[in-house]
Amino acid sequence: MLCWLGRNRMLSGALALLMLGACASSANDPSLTPAQRALRQQTERFNETVATGAVAGALLGALAGALLAGNNRGNRLGGAAIGAAAGAALGGAGGYYIAGRNQRYASREQAAQSRLEAAQRESADLARTAALSDQVSRENAAKLAAARERYAAGQITRAQLDAQLRQAKADLALIQQGVEHSIKVEGAMRTDGVGGEASRVATSREQMQESADRLQAALARAEAA
Repeated sequence: MLCWLGRNRMLSGALALLMLGACASSANDPSLTPAQRALRQQTERFNETVATGAVAGALLGALAGALLAGNNRGNRLGGAAIGAAAGAALGGAGGYYIAGRNQRYASREQAAQSRLEAAQRESADLARTAALSDQVSRENAAKLAAARERYAAGQITRAQLDAQLRQAKADLALIQQGVEHSIKVEGAMRTDGVGGEASRVATSREQMQESADRLQAALARAEAA
């Protein structure tokens, strides 16, 4: 079966793209503030966990789909493709838990402790992301307000204002990505019975959403200039 997967170029290519998607980085852009750079590094970590989970899920799904499809090659290819897509979606949705769920533990207590520790690390990271989102949102709101005033006074061009808008929109997308990631993580945590950490993640998500709403409002005012 593994040899068959190796021969399936379409599936192998899809899995390679999933892995490469986590490698793109803009955190080293020298024009970024320290908070913007740190927020991008946090988002990269989320992408890496989700991509890793998606790849693992796709591989397992492809194997299961091919096995269920039987010996016919055409059926096997179709079953693997469907299984890979489903596995990638599930793995990406809870990528941070995939590795832990696939590990073998000496006891249920050990498994529960491992998941709790992983949940604590994840909730701490999301709390940091929420704090960075707040800072980046406030920085952008101040910059947009200043740029709007300077544009109204004829001190900068529309192109310069638009450049500031693009940067703010990029930061807004990162904050929204953190919100989406936190929803998936919270669901996985509640499924695994770590409700306390899931509640902390929910609090961080609320803070990130507030930051996103603040920045969205600032963008709307600047775009209307």
